[in-house]
Amino acid sequence: MKLKLLRLSIQINRCFTRRDKFSHLGFSMRVLARKREMTDQADTRYTVDSVDRAISLLQTVAGEADLGVSEIARRSGDSKARAFRLLQTLVRRGLLARSSDGKGYRLGLAALMLGHAASEQMDLIRIANPVLEELGQEIGETTQLRIRDDQESLCVAKWEPKRDLRVNAIVGRRRPLHAGSSKAFLAHMDDKEREAILSGPLKRFTKKTVTDPRLLRGGLEQIRKAKFFVSRGEINDDLISITAPVFVAPGKIIAALNIAAPENRVPEERISELGDMVARAAHRISAALGFRAPANEMAS
Repeated sequence: MKLKLLRLSIQINRCFTRRDKFSHLGFSMRVLARKREMTDQADTRYTVDSVDRAISLLQTVAGEADLGVSEIARRSGDSKARAFRLLQTLVRRGLLARSSDGKGYRLGLAALMLGHAASEQMDLIRIANPVLEELGQEIGETTQLRIRDDQESLCVAKWEPKRDLRVNAIVGRRRPLHAGSSKAFLAHMDDKEREAILSGPLKRFTKKTVTDPRLLRGGLEQIRKAKFFVSRGEINDDLISITAPVFVAPGKIIAALNIAAPENRVPEERISELGDMVARAAHRISAALGFRAPANEMAS
């Protein structure tokens, strides 16, 4: 659900960055409607019916609170017995709660948390897009923003220069957390969660990809203490990325902002300068999301 909302937000947000806002928005809505139609007509072999029905019930309650099981079943087309079982499952997971009179249903705290997370991440993309563009234009290289999705990172926003030779960033592309800019998430997660990932299989992309957990732990400790970090050829040979975390609370990372370029265009003497620029851009996004870094961190 979170990723569907993000993708929809990305597509609509792009429309408003064009010169003719309203004509492009109308076009985008027609495209989205067509995509939905094509999806509805697609092969449904991989659809889990019970999950699909549960989501329908959740949407019914979201549309009108305190409905009873009979009315919910009538609107959804389910039998009363099946609707009751699905509703009880949603209650158990916190997505729904019983009304104060015990007769109806309304959204639960887990649904509130999902809504908050979706809203936060949509705000993140809206805030990040102009920062990515400004940073990219100043440096002349590709910039992108990644969020964490379970044991992977996901590109949710990007900016690319018009030069012929550039890094091609793709919104929606996933990367594992142990390599490249995605290590920002691995560095800032809790120890138990990090060790669970490090104890699993770690894919090697190039000869520079670090797959030894002991070496990774040392590198992650340095990343955690630094304003930015550099990755050289860990995902693609001859590419370099410089990454800084975006925070919403002390130690709580919501995204990773990076620049990516052919390594021969980033001389060693510019690493510190470019890293500071990336860190400042990430801090701007953090601040716009409401995070205030301690004074000693801002000064470092």
